[in-house]
Amino acid sequence: MNRKKSRVAALATPLAALALLTALVVPNLATAESVAPTEGVSTIEIKLEGKKMGFFGPGTVHEGEELRIVNDTKPSQVGPHTFSLVTKGSLPKTAKARKSCFTPGHICLSIAEWHQFNPKTEKIGKQDVEIGPEGWSTMGSVKKEGDSWFSGEKPGGEVEEKVTAKAGTTLYYMCAVHPWMQGKIKVLPPAA
Repeated sequence: MNRKKSRVAALATPLAALALLTALVVPNLATAESVAPTEGVSTIEIKLEGKKMGFFGPGTVHEGEELRIVNDTKPSQVGPHTFSLVTKGSLPKTAKARKSCFTPGHICLSIAEWHQFNPKTEKIGKQDVEIGPEGWSTMGSVKKEGDSWFSGEKPGGEVEEKVTAKAGTTLYYMCAVHPWMQGKIKVLPPAA
């Protein structure tokens, strides 16, 4: 299934700076909780609950199942998001790592480059980054691109794709704009 497109929007440098400052103050708030499933589709929501913003979704998904990412936040309030598959070792684990995430050699800047972010125009050139097999499968690092989606600055953005990673794989993901927002989902064998 092809990605559902929402409008391409600018990733504002001030928002990135705000995210970096917030990363120093706000602990890792991303959590995995159950979300009411739609038959054959698992959903990860990007939402703000009180003062906690993060990814909320299941801890497992079946190989071949659709995985939907839904942005339930107000971009005018908190900025845009990315849902970016990254290697476990690429996740910024400390406040210091999150603070330097947008510097050369770090994953947030790399993800911005995957999306062809232009710092002069503050525009995204590529909303969807699809690497390897079609679907959610490829985790990136500072040395190689991974599958990623930029939510844009309009509320209600979403994307849906099949999970094509093999059973037994754990997919790690994060938001490059808010680097404390991180999660993981284990891929189970295809559903019977």
